[in-house]
Order: sequence, then structure tokens, then C-alpha cells
Amino acid sequence: MATYLLVFFQFSITFFFCDYIQVRKKTFLLNQLRQESQIQKSHIQLFSANIEELEKKLSKLRNIDQKIRIMANLERGQEALPFIGMGGSSSSVTRGRSATQRKSTEEPKEGPRTSSEEPKESEGTSIEEPNESE
Repeated sequence: MATYLLVFFQFSITFFFCDYIQVRKKTFLLNQLRQESQIQKSHIQLFSANIEELEKKLSKLRNIDQKIRIMANLERGQEALPFIGMGGSSSSVTRGRSATQRKSTEEPKEGPRTSSEEPKESEGTSIEEPNESE
């Protein structure tokens, strides 16, 4: 009977020792997760403060925009028209297009354009450069 008690006591000690090690591992992992959670909370607070700051700046920009629109006598929904004929493509791209554009201007598929019609965006309004081979 004493041997059974000794074996039972040995198994109990082994079980509690293994359980203790598992609890210590879980406690260590739990502490790591708590630290990560604190770091993430501080990051979230920092991001929240940054977003609030950006919202304030955006509000100031809206007010400035509204003042400028009032000064320029522009309506809220009215957008500025793009500058037609400003800028352009590089000369190498224009040279490649010039031959194609000459063919399309020599053979018009539509009737003559009246002065009230505006050119379509797809037709292009670039100035043709002289061909180097001519």
C-alpha cells in the first residue's frame, strides 16, 4: 500500500510540475501580449492625434479656399478650366505623331468644322514639327 501511495505521490508531483511549467509559459506569453497591446494603444493614440491635426489643417484650408473663391467671385461648384494649348509633349513623341496627324489632316473623314465647334480631346491640338527628312 505504501508503494501505491509513493507512486501516486510521484505522479502527482510530476503532473503539478508540468502544469506549473505550462502556466509559467502562458504567463510569459500573456505579459508579452500585454506589452504589445500597450505599444499598439500608444500608436493608435499618436495616429489619432495626427488625424485630428490634419483635420484641423484641412478645415483651415477649406476656409482659405472659400475666402479665395469669394475674392475671385467663383461659385462653389465651378471648376477652373484647364489651360488649352499650354505645355505639350516632348519633341520625340510629337515627331512620332506628326506623320500620323498629317495623314489624318490630309484625309478628313468628317465635314469641315465650323468656328463654333471645339476640337475633341482625342483629336489633339499639338503643333507639328517639320520632318527632318524633308
